[in-house]
Amino acid sequence: MSRQPVGLVLLIGLAAAGATCKGSDPGKQDPPPPTSPADTGAAPARAPAVQEVPGYDVAQLEPSVRADALRILNETYCYCGCPRTIAACLASEADCSCVRCSKRMASFIMNEYKLGSSTEDVEAQLLGGFSEGFNGRPRKFDQPDQPRKGPADAKIELVEFADFRCPHCAAAYDVLDQVVKSKSDVALRYYYFPLSGGGETSIRAAEAAEEAREQGKFWEMARTLFKFQHALEDSDLRGYAQDVGLDLAKYDAAMKSRKHKEKVLEDKRLGEKVGVLSTPSIYLNGRPFQMARTIENIELRIEMEAERGRCD
Repeated sequence: MSRQPVGLVLLIGLAAAGATCKGSDPGKQDPPPPTSPADTGAAPARAPAVQEVPGYDVAQLEPSVRADALRILNETYCYCGCPRTIAACLASEADCSCVRCSKRMASFIMNEYKLGSSTEDVEAQLLGGFSEGFNGRPRKFDQPDQPRKGPADAKIELVEFADFRCPHCAAAYDVLDQVVKSKSDVALRYYYFPLSGGGETSIRAAEAAEEAREQGKFWEMARTLFKFQHALEDSDLRGYAQDVGLDLAKYDAAMKSRKHKEKVLEDKRLGEKVGVLSTPSIYLNGRPFQMARTIENIELRIEMEAERGRCD
């Protein structure tokens, strides 16, 4: 039985890119969502456009993206509903009601360009992370028997729909784990979402994980399944169950009877109901998180959530 872990360098790259897995092709990246001024909360820049944004020197960026960065700063409105664009707000802070929010967005835009993101990617993340992501209608996820970690009274709950065969889900595992461990008011709830491309293998892996949950070993089993996700046949799964310390008699009985199959498919139906199309799909207090899956970006959204309804 082969148990070579997935390459760490590959996983780090996938996490940073924010790629996802979809049905028949687990390695395929989603195209960025379509953007338009209406989608992003942007509108034609008011003349004259701000040419210099105090504290955010676009001359620090590569020449090829400077014009786009300045355009985005001039066209994009703050996620908290301020009637001024980011650039207009920062050019005249005394007249702006949401300087902190505008600075947060301006810093995000500048940092993304410095990291090498394309304009298309920056605009997609502004839509998915700030406009629709922050202001979208929250979904409800209140099923009691889900894998969960973090304080019971956490103010922030992250929800993840994932497939154990998806490399992007494997990359997100440690990121989400570190966020929960470092934040005393953040919890994580996990839902199974076996992709069609994974077929029966993805479903069986989720069943094994659910049996591990019943035996109090879900997170240990999940880490193992993601680490060895290229080897998830029944014989492999049983070996992992033994490795993490499951009661093998109970495990064998559950897997033979397909005890947990309906639970796995129930999770997937819920995901489809709320609009999950790929994995990992992450929600923060019920609202979609559609930014590059880095610790910094998740913490950014947590800060935004903590300030919801308070703009100054």
